[in-house]
Amino acid sequence: MLKIKIDSIIKFELYLFNFIIFIINFILLFKKKKKNMNKFKSKEIRINFKNAEDFLYLAVKSYQKISNYLDKKYDSNIIKNKTKSKKKISLNCVDHLNSIRYKYRIKKILDRRYIVRLDGNKPDYLIYDVFGKEHLNQKYKDSIKIALYSENKIPDFSVADYAMGQAHINYLDRYFKYPSFLWRNLKSIKYWRKKILKNPKRTKFCCAIISNNISTDGFRLKFIDELDKYKKVDMGGRYNNNLGGQVRDIIKFLSSYKFSIAMENSEGDGYVSEKMINSFISGTIPIYYGDYMIDEYINPKSFILVKNERNIQEKIDYIKEIDKDIEKYLKILSQSVIFNENIPYIINEERFKFFFNIFEQETNRTKRIENE
Repeated sequence: MLKIKIDSIIKFELYLFNFIIFIINFILLFKKKKKNMNKFKSKEIRINFKNAEDFLYLAVKSYQKISNYLDKKYDSNIIKNKTKSKKKISLNCVDHLNSIRYKYRIKKILDRRYIVRLDGNKPDYLIYDVFGKEHLNQKYKDSIKIALYSENKIPDFSVADYAMGQAHINYLDRYFKYPSFLWRNLKSIKYWRKKILKNPKRTKFCCAIISNNISTDGFRLKFIDELDKYKKVDMGGRYNNNLGGQVRDIIKFLSSYKFSIAMENSEGDGYVSEKMINSFISGTIPIYYGDYMIDEYINPKSFILVKNERNIQEKIDYIKEIDKDIEKYLKILSQSVIFNENIPYIINEERFKFFFNIFEQETNRTKRIENE
């Protein structure tokens, strides 16, 4: 614990030093001491500028270069004395994750703690997702399989030794719940909400962006049909488009509406897609159907939750009230969306613990399917 704190202090000092260099550059700029500026030359960047705009570009580029250098220097210093004791692991990523970019992204994260080798034949660990069947190849039968479920599906633990998904389930140390919407920049919601409250007037009523109607329970279309009887619902997706073409800029499109249909394909166990977050960012009031435990993270007062068919008319009447009453409309818009803005950082930390628990165990103990 003490070591972690010391490492954090070292990194903070490095970034502080970096920031001071950045400020000095600007001070020299404003004093127009070009001769002094030229002393800050390096092999990678030459500081030559004609105006403030040119210098700003070069200064930012310089700052990024220094940051990357310090990151590498910091990481190498921290693990320099641990290299001999670091565990060696081999892994591969398949199915939808089978890309050089993704593999090296995973490797870069794990390299800080392990000596990682990418192995496409018989890796110790195999990471896969729900799109594809390559993970079932017999050459991976001895690999420890880690499934990443980004869709509304329950992990199959007869195949996976471990899984990360969105379902509300507990399964010893074999499963970690990770809501996909946490990947988004949730802090931007608060910023845009404040900006919209200064000018809350919206010229349009409600919209929906639906790409397809495959693998759905049909609920959202029933709701849209009923709501459309009150006022027209603009359909901007590929499916049932009534605007003459598919919308390209989703956020810009949503920003003209008071309400947006942010319903999932079906009622799900933990699955919350980008529709909800896009609605919040664009300043509309989301009308939601999907995860029945969505209020675990998102404030139910900040959106309209529709639970079932018996609930449809009640919710439409409520939408009519809000549409006609500006005070009720603003009251919903002024609600905080995320209960805890730090939740993404907290869950990310827990996610790393989940993965480290897998890699820290002896391989014969980590392989769970045959042992149980």
